Amino acid sequence: MASLKESFSKGITAINVKTNSFMEESKCKTYISTLEKEIQVLKLNIGEIVYSKSVIGESYEEAVAEIVQQITGKYQEIEQQKKAIEQLAIEEKQILGTSQTVESVKFCSQCGAQSAANYKFCTKCGSPLN
Repeated sequence: MASLKESFSKGITAINVKTNSFMEESKCKTYISTLEKEIQVLKLNIGEIVYSKSVIGESYEEAVAEIVQQITGKYQEIEQQKKAIEQLAIEEKQILGTSQTVESVKFCSQCGAQSAANYKFCTKCGSPLN
C-alpha cells in the first residue's frame, strides 16, 4: 500500500512539474512571438522613415539608428527568453530525475499495455511481465 501511495505521489508531482514547465514555456514563446511582431513593425517603420525623409531631402540616419537600437534590444530579449526555456527543461529534468525515462516502463507481451518497470504483472490483463 505504501508503494502505491508513493507511486501515486510521484505521479502527481510529475504532473505538477510538467504542467508548470509547460505554462512557463508557453509564456516565453508567446512573449517571443510578440517581440518578433514588434520587430517587424519597427522594420517597416525604418522603411517609411527612409522613404519620407528621402523625399523631402532630410537626413534619416539618426532616426534609423534609434530604431535599429530598439530592434537590437528586442533580439536580445528573444535570446533571454530562449535561454529561459532551456533552463526550464533543465530544471524539469533535475526535479523529475531519471524516473520518467523510457527505461522505467514495461510493455505487456500479451496485451501491449504499459506498466511501471517495477511491476511484476500487467495492470490490464494480469500476465507476468518480463
